[in-house]
Amino acid sequence: MTIAFVSGPTGCIGAATVAYLLDNGADKVVGFCRSGDLSRIDAKYHERLEIITGDITDRQAVVAAVTQAQPNVIIHLAAFQTPACEATPLLGMDVNVGGTANMFYAARQLGSTLQRFVFASSSAVYGPRDMYDGPVVKTPMPYQPANIYGFWKVAGEGMAIAFHKETSISTVSVRLSTTYGPGRDQGLTSAPTTALKKAAAGLPFEIPYRGREHYHFVADVGAGFAQAALEPLDGYAVINLRGISVDEGEFIRLICEVAPQVGITSDVNIRYAADAPVMPFVCDLDDELTLELFPNMPLTSLQDGIRQSLQAFVD
Repeated sequence: MTIAFVSGPTGCIGAATVAYLLDNGADKVVGFCRSGDLSRIDAKYHERLEIITGDITDRQAVVAAVTQAQPNVIIHLAAFQTPACEATPLLGMDVNVGGTANMFYAARQLGSTLQRFVFASSSAVYGPRDMYDGPVVKTPMPYQPANIYGFWKVAGEGMAIAFHKETSISTVSVRLSTTYGPGRDQGLTSAPTTALKKAAAGLPFEIPYRGREHYHFVADVGAGFAQAALEPLDGYAVINLRGISVDEGEFIRLICEVAPQVGITSDVNIRYAADAPVMPFVCDLDDELTLELFPNMPLTSLQDGIRQSLQAFVD
């Protein structure tokens, strides 16, 4: 019997991860979060999903939940996102550093029961795109976070390495950038999804940043984390989640192109804010190692991802 423990299971990425896990080999998922709101998770999964409510910053509660669940795999998604991390940096530290440490301490108690730990990192650990030569940004490239959120993710990756060194349990850090699609509603990079919602409703919207961006469709993100937990792997790995980088304006152009195909007859009025700063996260994330380790990870085209998103928001 395969039991997966997921912190942050009810968020956008968490819900997609839970669905993929239960469709592809996990017999049960135990989720740990502050709220038992299952609105993002299809009712067909509820019977095999157990939610334990608690605070990720409470080590005793985290250890108790993990010990109760006795999982074979852990996926740690719970995090305080930017720009909230910038507004309340010490709270962000409590959640993103302290909470991550709590998860690793709890996982260590499981011993040989645990086969895999997957940590949700971020492209925020990288520096600006022009810092890296070549057509893609590979995972061995130097860290140079642009904000506090990125520093907290660097700390998490360090903990992942330390956890693997001490326990020899297979561990993966997964870096991702802009997740878009149904269910995404929080964080700086939720703006493209908000743009899709506004387009579906025939309303205007200004994206608050600009520049080249790296996109992941939400279903691919769920599949990526789940496969990183379930597929065979020895040792420690850090991978870039598969995604697609496009130049400024291409995402908006594709919304305009796809909108009529799903019955949106009003003009699409999406644009960049006049004073929008440049997107702080790097693009062109390399997926060569990702495919070498996890060859079945999907990659939805931007056209298809936008189409599925608009259709969901129209419906």
